[in-house]
Amino acid sequence: VSFRPQYIYGEKSNKWDYIDWYFDRLVRGEPLPIPGDGSQKVSLTNSEDVASLLASVLNDESAAVGQTFFNCGTDQLVTYDEVALMCAEVAGVMDAKIHHYDDSLGKAKFPFRLTDFYVSPDMAKAKLGWEGAKHSLKEDLTWYFDSYKARGGPTKEMTFVEDKEVLV
Repeated sequence: VSFRPQYIYGEKSNKWDYIDWYFDRLVRGEPLPIPGDGSQKVSLTNSEDVASLLASVLNDESAAVGQTFFNCGTDQLVTYDEVALMCAEVAGVMDAKIHHYDDSLGKAKFPFRLTDFYVSPDMAKAKLGWEGAKHSLKEDLTWYFDSYKARGGPTKEMTFVEDKEVLV
């Protein structure tokens, strides 16, 4: 059986760049170049929720073995613009500079795909008795932003050359 997690964040995660991308721009007053109209949906899953899904195999090992794969993710979908606005709120930025651009110009440094990209954990819920994600991105962003600051995010050296190229 295979487990397929998507876009994981968490206190014990080593992948910070998805959400850092937003904070890197917000704390510096830079625009947030978001491809398309920003309504693309994404699932950002706390690593503790992924761990609980992996542990749910113990609820029914035979059901797990009988399945080819399980998607590991939350069913709490957010849009790229919603992520931007939630991050801005936590960072105390009242006027987030969201700039949508023609996605035919590519991703630049945007951390997500140009289209909707999320997984459904329904199979894990049905076959393994997984109760679902306990964390919400909106609630987790407070500790995440504190971690961003502690990791030196607001003061790290940054260039936004790729951003400027898609915002022409």
